[in-house]
Amino acid sequence: MIVRPVRREEWPRWCALMREHHYLGFERIVGEALCYVACRGAHWVALLGWGSAALKCGPRDRWIGWDRALQWRRLQLIANNVRFLILPTARNPISPRSF
Repeated sequence: MIVRPVRREEWPRWCALMREHHYLGFERIVGEALCYVACRGAHWVALLGWGSAALKCGPRDRWIGWDRALQWRRLQLIANNVRFLILPTARNPISPRSF
């Protein structure tokens, strides 16, 4: 299995599959975005999307332990996983030989 960034020409397909199969649907990722595809051979088996971190997230902020000033300077170093989708066509049991 290979996980790689979505190429520019693949973006419409990534969006269409996410809209069709993700339980939340898909319109866009707010802010900066990273979109990846997991492939088994030439077949797409999963889609992943990350977006800019939320300005405030109490559990995250407490866990990291940054003070407020440091948080504002370093928030751009964090990405939120906003979408993860295992495609329906990939939901077959995988034998060790399929890799």
